[in-house]
Amino acid sequence: MADVEAIVQRYYGDRPVLQRIEDALRSAGVDPKKPSHRDLWPFDQLHSRGIAATREHAERARLLPGMHVLEIGCGLGGASRYLAAECGCRVAAIDLTPKFVEVARILTARCGLVDRVEIRQANVLALPFDDGTFDHVWSYAVTMNIADKAGLGREVARVLKPGGRFSCNEIEQGAGVAPTFPLPWATNESSSFLVSPAVMRAALEASGLSILEQADLTATRLGEKETGRTQVVERDDFPLQVHNLQSCLADGRLVAQFILAEKRP
Repeated sequence: MADVEAIVQRYYGDRPVLQRIEDALRSAGVDPKKPSHRDLWPFDQLHSRGIAATREHAERARLLPGMHVLEIGCGLGGASRYLAAECGCRVAAIDLTPKFVEVARILTARCGLVDRVEIRQANVLALPFDDGTFDHVWSYAVTMNIADKAGLGREVARVLKPGGRFSCNEIEQGAGVAPTFPLPWATNESSSFLVSPAVMRAALEASGLSILEQADLTATRLGEKETGRTQVVERDDFPLQVHNLQSCLADGRLVAQFILAEKRP
């Protein structure tokens, strides 16, 4: 497991993210030391379609003001800041990559949201939170790097309050042969752990979660456009990663899905 953690940390943490974001903000006429959370939207939403997809996920997950939310795999903290500033949630966030955590904290402080968003470096398989802490656990484009789906489900269920919910928006294994690498979350299969939607559902249900919705979003993901984050935070081979992802979604080797689950009493 330690080897996989190191691979994931190197994959996501080997680029000068903060400097690139500061340069991009200056080019847009924004003081990089005093941006609003909305100024960061073109750069801090680390998934296809950017802030539009984050907003759709929040609406689909039915997040409400006052909820205590945990974001798993927060990256640069973009979704966490959105949930705090736009949805009125109190947010705790974790990421495996120390550099992402460092930058996420800096950006959150510059936006004036440290009183609403707490960010830690941690592994989802050993969450540093007490049982029954959260109303909702949020995950977007994260589970593909997690081998132990059952362990993921157990930790999510443990930190949720009874009746609390888990939402995730992910890529899963489809039919046929293995996908073509590189992909946006991994250079090769050493840190990519895809399962079928049925296997993911079974892992979550075995952990004490009841599936409320499991929707196939593949059709909506085909042909998605990338945002300005591409040249700011992504790797040089990102265009090839996106091409491979789109090809695999088109021929059924990969599927996109949204899951909403509830912790059983």
